[in-house]
Amino acid sequence: MNSSLFYPSLLVLHLIGLTLMAGTTVVNAVSLRSYWKLLNADKQQANAVLQLVTKLARPIGIGAALLIFTGLGLMILTHGAFGEQTWFRIKFALVIVLIANTLLFGRRQIGRLVKKVDILVHQADETESIRRNIAVFHSIQFLIFFVIIILSVFKFN
Repeated sequence: MNSSLFYPSLLVLHLIGLTLMAGTTVVNAVSLRSYWKLLNADKQQANAVLQLVTKLARPIGIGAALLIFTGLGLMILTHGAFGEQTWFRIKFALVIVLIANTLLFGRRQIGRLVKKVDILVHQADETESIRRNIAVFHSIQFLIFFVIIILSVFKFN
């Protein structure tokens, strides 16, 4: 590959990783809203939607891996030119928070929900707690994605 195409290619893959993560998070949020609506009306359909939600972890992980590896490649290619800039340091920290929030909070809440379905126990107060936690998780994720995009576009120092 021509070296003049390497940087733009890595940047495109980097943006694809971010888009994959953000887009799959939107699908996850919309699917879970459908799940909550279907839960009392049609449990079989609700369970089918929940099965879809459990499969969304893979594309989010692929997007995160693509984001990290292409980001490292871009840093190597630019000899760390952005590494000292304030906007980049904040963005990098937010990407770490984004991934940690997914692994430590989001997955745990989905796991709790799936566990409740598997043992056929839906206690209203605990289900509402899971629902609220998942809503908070998605709100945090969307806010972080928004700030990352703003930082990447405006690149303030």
